[in-house]
Amino acid sequence: MATGLKRRLYIIISIFLLGCISVFGLIQLLPYCMPNVQQKPEQAPQKRFPYYQIIAVEDQRTLMYVGVLVTVGDELITEENKRYQVVRIEENRAYARFVEVVPIKKYVPK
Repeated sequence: MATGLKRRLYIIISIFLLGCISVFGLIQLLPYCMPNVQQKPEQAPQKRFPYYQIIAVEDQRTLMYVGVLVTVGDELITEENKRYQVVRIEENRAYARFVEVVPIKKYVPK
């Protein structure tokens, strides 16, 4: 009777150890099975200019000149209360796309 109990105990321990080894092996192989995630390439740092000319994409007219660094995504509001967003930069020329007319009267205190 004691030998049957020992045999069962050995089988249970063996199964447990095989399970642990299998799980450990899978954990070690997991990085090789995962799809390769590629990082987004870093953009070259933008060269700074003493001024930037902001140009409307639609009609190529100059909206304004600014003396601060301009980046893609920057927004501006012109004298006509039109909001533009910078979509492309080439050297010291920033090209902006029209977004909307801003209702300034709505924000003026009465």
